[in-house]
Amino acid sequence: REGPSCLESAACESDGLEPPIFAYTRDVGGCAVTGGYVYRGEAVPALVGTYLFADYCTGLLWGLTRADDGAWVASAPLETGLSVSSFAEDAAGEVYVVDLQGGVYRVVAAE
Repeated sequence: REGPSCLESAACESDGLEPPIFAYTRDVGGCAVTGGYVYRGEAVPALVGTYLFADYCTGLLWGLTRADDGAWVASAPLETGLSVSSFAEDAAGEVYVVDLQGGVYRVVAAE
């Protein structure tokens, strides 16, 4: 499976594959998705349960949450200006964005 498309079979589900909860395509981002973490911290209550991920080339950061009807929904992207190469999580569930240039930034609420 490559995103929502089956590549080597006409019926991915019958092959035991689950469809993706979200497809990241080039028309929503730049060049490479950087997977992150589900936010479980206390500093930003509005993000609890949100999966954070970014695009390395554009620096755009998204949150992926589950709607009341069970569908997965991506937030509007946040421009970071970073080359997001990784994410980190501390023991308290706070999430950090790692920039290729060496910076490590804690995710905080917008002011």
